[in-house]
Amino acid sequence: MKKSISLLILILPLLGLSIFAQYQVEKRFEFPLPSIVEVKPSSFIYFWGSLLGLRRVSSDLAWIRLLQYYGTLEGEEEHVHHLHHHQRGEYEELFPMCQEVVRLDPYFHYAYLFGGGTLAFNHQRYDEAIELLQEGIKNNPKFWKFRLYIAAIVYTKTKQYDKVVPLLEEAIRYRDCPEVVKIFLANIYKAKGEYVKAIAIWENILATNRDEWARSAAESHLKEMEIPR
Repeated sequence: MKKSISLLILILPLLGLSIFAQYQVEKRFEFPLPSIVEVKPSSFIYFWGSLLGLRRVSSDLAWIRLLQYYGTLEGEEEHVHHLHHHQRGEYEELFPMCQEVVRLDPYFHYAYLFGGGTLAFNHQRYDEAIELLQEGIKNNPKFWKFRLYIAAIVYTKTKQYDKVVPLLEEAIRYRDCPEVVKIFLANIYKAKGEYVKAIAIWENILATNRDEWARSAAESHLKEMEIPR
């Protein structure tokens, strides 16, 4: 009984401090933090960091954790092999981890694009991808690329690839286009027999990208096309 009372005495001030700190942070930031009851135990380090005024840094750390989770969960070789054969059940935490990143930093445009593109084009989890991008539109109404990605995802979901291609061609013109979008477009080109266009994308990835899995995917496709590297 005494131990319970002592623990309660210790917890109550900390809880009060967290509520007060969250209130102070929210007054100075346009977007509210997630409630403490919504934060998973594994995310507490980022939540508390944000309360201490390190919200963007906390988002960056959560982003690094997401990339480590997505890049290493299945092993590099298996990840590359399954790049276009993912099932819905894989990487179950991908969507909530993307949400965690952008809710800590709602202006992190690339996180929305990467999350939406990966969920849709690697995992066929179209509804989650659209939900994430719609959150991006709500928080960044002038960032038009979110609407471009949603349109591409909707057409992909309905297999209207003739409408998808112009949208993805527009997307890959920009430096912040995730590699997963480029690879998806290259695969459409390949399926349509437009091999020159597909090869140009894969060679561009090798020339400009340092991401190991993207480079491995490009090299694998070029090898299939019998293009020596």
